[in-house]
Amino acid sequence: MRLPQQIAARLRADIHDGTLLPGQLLPSEFQLVERYGVCRHTARCAVALLREEGAVYTVRAEGSYVGPRSAPRRRPPLKCEEVAGDLRERIRDGRLRAGERLPNEVVLAARYGVARDTVRAAINLLRDSRLVHTLPRKGTFVAD
Repeated sequence: MRLPQQIAARLRADIHDGTLLPGQLLPSEFQLVERYGVCRHTARCAVALLREEGAVYTVRAEGSYVGPRSAPRRRPPLKCEEVAGDLRERIRDGRLRAGERLPNEVVLAARYGVARDTVRAAINLLRDSRLVHTLPRKGTFVAD
């Protein structure tokens, strides 16, 4: 049996024994490479085999999920959601007060160990929730 078939068989077994549940995110290609010590192409072929038989489906820019497609997706929170959640908690418990300026993107990116785009996405989530507002060239502030 070739490597992609072996990896697909292991993942299929994880699906059948309930280790991987319907709607759950399959390990990423990078995680499969690390776990099985194979190249990315081999990992990709293994997932393609499972997709061809209908055991998984892929959502672009998210990953592959255990099928069927009708199952609600169970994905871990995105990094921007984690950052927004922490900032939301700091606002709600008073560590960040109304009118207070949030640290800039560079500081927040370093604090959370994420990219500046991730910080921007987190700020957008807070802005959509009306917890913060941004004044051009002045910064982002906790809403009153």
